[in-house]
Amino acid sequence: MYEDVLVATDGSDVATTAATQGIAIADAVGATVHVVSVVATRSDTDRSRHEAFVESVASDAADAGCPVESVVREGRPAREILAYADEEDVDLLAMGTHGRTGIRQTLLGSVALEVIRQARLPVLTVSADASDVPREIDDVLVATDGWSGSAAATGQALALADTFDARLHALYAVDVSPALDGVLESFEEHGKQTTMDVVDRARERGIEATRTVERGEPHETILAYADEEDVDLLVIGTESKSTIERLVIGSVSQRVVPNATTPVLTVRTLEE
Repeated sequence: MYEDVLVATDGSDVATTAATQGIAIADAVGATVHVVSVVATRSDTDRSRHEAFVESVASDAADAGCPVESVVREGRPAREILAYADEEDVDLLAMGTHGRTGIRQTLLGSVALEVIRQARLPVLTVSADASDVPREIDDVLVATDGWSGSAAATGQALALADTFDARLHALYAVDVSPALDGVLESFEEHGKQTTMDVVDRARERGIEATRTVERGEPHETILAYADEEDVDLLVIGTESKSTIERLVIGSVSQRVVPNATTPVLTVRTLEE
C-alpha cells in the first residue's frame, strides 16, 4: 500500500525508535525507505553529525532489505521535511514526537506537530513513551467521528488492517462537555451508526472488526482504549470539517500524538 516511506531523524532515541517502526512497515510492504535529517546551520560539524544520523538509519533499513535513499538538508526542519516529501512523492512519513539532542530541540517535538498540521500525506509518529516498538501490526484502532474529516483516516485504517491481516477496532468518543448535555443521546446514536458503517466496510473485505462507543474526553478516551486493548497502531484524522462539534478529529489529534504509548498514524482528508 506504500511505495515510499520517509523517515525523518535527528539522531535522538525517540527518532531512532520511530525509524525502527517506519522501517518495519516499509519492509512489510516492500517500500523504499528515504532517510532525511535537517541541519539548521551551515556548520561543518553540525552537518557531519546529521550525516552520521542519516547513515545509521539508512544502514538499518538496508539491513532489513529495503531499498534506501538518504539526504541531509539545510533549513527549517518542518519545511524541509515536507518539501522532500513532496519532491519525492513519498506516501508515508515516520518521525518521533519530542526528541532532543543536547539542550536544543531540533527535529522533533513542536516540529512534529507542525509537520502533522501541514502534511498532505499520512504521518506516523512514535512518542518517547511508546513501548514494544517496532510492533507487528495485529490490532489497528481507528478513532472516528463519522464526519468528512475522518474519512481518509478510516480508509487508511481499513487498508492497513487488510494489508497486515489485522483486527480493526472502530472507536467513537462522545464528548461529555456540559455544553453538549442535551444532545449526548443523539451523538451516541450517530456513534453507533458510524462505527457500524466502519465494521460493515471491514467485514466486506474479510477483516475482523469490532466497534465501541464511549463517553468521555475524546483524547483521554482514545488513549485509554489504545492502552487497554493493547492496539499496535492508532489511526486518527487531523481535522474535521464538521461545524457541529469536533469530537475526535483536529485539535484532539494534537493531544493524542505526544501522549500515546502506541505508534499513531495521523491522516488528513484533503479538500477536493
